[in-house]
Amino acid sequence: MKKILVPTDFSKNAYAALFYVTKLFSDEALQITILHSFGEEVGKLTSRVDIGRSDNIIEKLYRQSDEDGEQLLHKIRLDSSKVAHKFEVISTPAPLSRTINKLVSTEGIDLVVMGSKGRTGAEDVFMGSTTVAITKSLEGCPLLIVPREVDFVIPTNIAFASDYNDFYQLSKLRPIVRLVRQYNSIIHLVHVGAERELDAIQQQNFEKYKNDLSEYDAEFHFIPKKDSISKTLHNFIDEKQIDLLALVFHKYSFLKQLFREPVVSRVGKHTHVPTLVIPIKN
Repeated sequence: MKKILVPTDFSKNAYAALFYVTKLFSDEALQITILHSFGEEVGKLTSRVDIGRSDNIIEKLYRQSDEDGEQLLHKIRLDSSKVAHKFEVISTPAPLSRTINKLVSTEGIDLVVMGSKGRTGAEDVFMGSTTVAITKSLEGCPLLIVPREVDFVIPTNIAFASDYNDFYQLSKLRPIVRLVRQYNSIIHLVHVGAERELDAIQQQNFEKYKNDLSEYDAEFHFIPKKDSISKTLHNFIDEKQIDLLALVFHKYSFLKQLFREPVVSRVGKHTHVPTLVIPIKN
């Protein structure tokens, strides 16, 4: 049974992520663990009170989390009544990033799924600060980031963004291959820049990708940069009606630049699609 971990702050965006993954894998039973960390609330509240009262604060936050969790379970079970998924809620005062990595390591989590922004997420950024922090710290497990605006559609068009400075054998990247095979998806390998501008290493990696994907329905795209990388990718996503964007994240990845760029404007309904981030150790 595939194990899914869904961090939540009980916001609408977090629920959208939870609902999306129940639909994405509706053909199989999932073990879905919903994780709520109230560590930030503990820090804010206990800084204003004496140590003797901190235990009471933590107990109160546990109770509130349990109540919110019960409501969440009731709603998602109603909304996903046609599938055989199993749900549980875990609450903790420990930091979110550390707890996620611990659960990935000890519980064999296959996929972490979270909303792109939480309760206070700014509208003009690609994703919220908590999501960015999790992306940077996550080890050994892919992360699926789901925007609140998205409606579930079968991912028949999956884009994989690459600067061609590195080669990753996509046929071995299970999170992508699994979806491609399940939905007979087209893989769109997209590079921001012109093919003629590739250096020798980039050209070699481009050829490797073509060979690696020869057995798949794959298309290769070179698109000129307009404004920012994120805006350029969002334009491409909109024009090609991409259903899912996949990226590899590592220490020197161009994805780090993507996180720092504001999204100038929303081009259309396909601008914000789920993003599958695959961490790779250097």
